[in-house]
Amino acid sequence: MDQELKNNKFGGNTVLFVMPDERLVYENVNVRVGAFHMPSLALAILSAIAKRNNYTPTILDLGIQKDPAASLKDTLLKLKPEYIGITCTSATYGQAIQIANISKEILQGIKVLVGGTHVSSLIEETLRNKCFDYVFAGEADLSFAEFLRGTDPGAIDGIAFLDVEGRLRFRRNKDFLKNMDDLPPPDYTLYDLSEYRVSSLHAKNNPVVWLETSRGCPFNCQICNKVVHGQTFRPKSALKVISDIEYLLKLGVQEFHITDDGFTSDVRRAEEICDLIIEKKLKFTWACVNGIRVDRVNEGLLKKMRQAGCYSISFGIESGNQKVLDNLGKGITLEQIRSSVGMAKAAGLEVFGFFIFGFEDDTEETMRDTINFAKSLPLDLAKASIMMPFPGSPLYEKYNKEGLIYPAGDYRNFNTYMAPHKVYRHPSLNWSVVEAYQAKFYRSFYFSPGYILRRLEHAIRNKTIFNDIKLALKMEWFRKK
Repeated sequence: MDQELKNNKFGGNTVLFVMPDERLVYENVNVRVGAFHMPSLALAILSAIAKRNNYTPTILDLGIQKDPAASLKDTLLKLKPEYIGITCTSATYGQAIQIANISKEILQGIKVLVGGTHVSSLIEETLRNKCFDYVFAGEADLSFAEFLRGTDPGAIDGIAFLDVEGRLRFRRNKDFLKNMDDLPPPDYTLYDLSEYRVSSLHAKNNPVVWLETSRGCPFNCQICNKVVHGQTFRPKSALKVISDIEYLLKLGVQEFHITDDGFTSDVRRAEEICDLIIEKKLKFTWACVNGIRVDRVNEGLLKKMRQAGCYSISFGIESGNQKVLDNLGKGITLEQIRSSVGMAKAAGLEVFGFFIFGFEDDTEETMRDTINFAKSLPLDLAKASIMMPFPGSPLYEKYNKEGLIYPAGDYRNFNTYMAPHKVYRHPSLNWSVVEAYQAKFYRSFYFSPGYILRRLEHAIRNKTIFNDIKLALKMEWFRKK
């Protein structure tokens, strides 16, 4: 450890975790009314690990601060933490750099740690910024614990840094965390949950937090980044999931949003979780908002999920054209999508559909297919993004080799809610055309007579009609870009 740390220049055994301001990601998009912000699950888990290793963690979420820059400076001066840990996505990477630089200006010699999908995919580029001391690549649960115990960073799998001669030092993770039950429950006590209010568009009750029941996705979609959690499905046991839920309910949590890539990948385990919720008569609402696969549900499971308090599920539908789905590597069919949406509605669940425009082989015809297919489904909500080849995804590697990716520049442009004019050149489509079809999707779907009738019935049944009208008026349906 550096001599200045031994001399206790900083607060001993303290770590400050900082979450960038996610509000900035949505400030220039017309669907920002539908955005919501919740406490970071990753930082809650790492905080629990820090406590296990006799460190005192603090979490500063800049997304709920009136003056983020002032809050950061004040917190640094007050705590003088030994370490500052930052998590970021591609869209918030620029903020992470600013946070790191400010931290080093205020507390010279402080060690800055950074993690997340973006930096895990671009390790050396991240370290060349010189403001980050260590990149925690992939899952950081084990590597962070070893780091806090004082193990030489060069001997820890998953930690990257530059040595005194500027050479990259990095031991790749040989494996992922195998026993998910070893993880402590996320420490949400470090957040003031009253500061987080998710609108009725996305939650029935507050406070609501993220709940992780598994990691890893075994499927092969070309647009997904598997750098952090990998492709091996690693579930927590049903008993562990219930234990975490019971602990969080005691903290006053009223609703959970499942963050897993595949909550239903193991249908039997998902059923067991529901059975235990019902058996223990646990009262809370929950939703699968991160998307579950249409080929990993059945009528019995969906009914059991509803009985156990789940009120909403999301499906990653992506496209309404079968050829596009096949080339994407999604491994699902339009018939499966229609069947699963129908089963979910019959079970009494709200259904949210995710769609994307601008796939590699999209044409105006296939994008029209997507709009028409979405309108034909009894969805409660639908979101249309524009295809973004994020670093670490197979599509990013393909486009990069083909010379379609522009020099990185400002990673804030890696935003799925805006056309990526400055990120890459589409193989065949003009971005103005893609943007036009995205806008048409929203107008065609939400102004269709069938949807208006379904939403009106939903609003009357759930007593949200005035709130729905207010949200609809805030949506910039015809905004020119």
